[in-house]
Amino acid sequence: MDTKVNKPYPEIKVTVPNETYGLMILDNVGGMNSETSAICQYIYNHSIAGEDFLELKKTFLNISMVEMHHLDIFMTLALELGLDPRWWSCLNDQCTYWSPSYLNYPNSLEEVLKTAIDAEYQAIDKYMYQASIIKDPYIVAILNRIIEDEELHIKVLKEWETKLVR
Repeated sequence: MDTKVNKPYPEIKVTVPNETYGLMILDNVGGMNSETSAICQYIYNHSIAGEDFLELKKTFLNISMVEMHHLDIFMTLALELGLDPRWWSCLNDQCTYWSPSYLNYPNSLEEVLKTAIDAEYQAIDKYMYQASIIKDPYIVAILNRIIEDEELHIKVLKEWETKLVR
């Protein structure tokens, strides 16, 4: 099952360095609802899924690899926008490093899938909001392309939810 839309990503570039946009993008790198959180959450999900669910484990691992590509894109964008692409988020001149406390640690596959689906919806909402605020067409194109992958993740996860939970 594909976990990445079969379509190229736009070139990673910006019109001009912009700290405000960079801070928004940094939150996608190291914020609570970030690609770093998504990667770590999917690796955790992969680890706890159990040997009876090898295909689901593989799905979690494959999604995490797509999220790693998104992280790489956002880190490159932050750099292009003039910021240090650390695993942190900055708000009101206060930078907070990413923490594993941002993750959910569910105990059942039902909760694992529900949490993963909810996180994908949150990422889409966040990226759509950013795309509505950011006036750089290159960044907006990248956000919109990443949204397509996140929408596919929801579809894949809902298929698993239907198979296993309902």
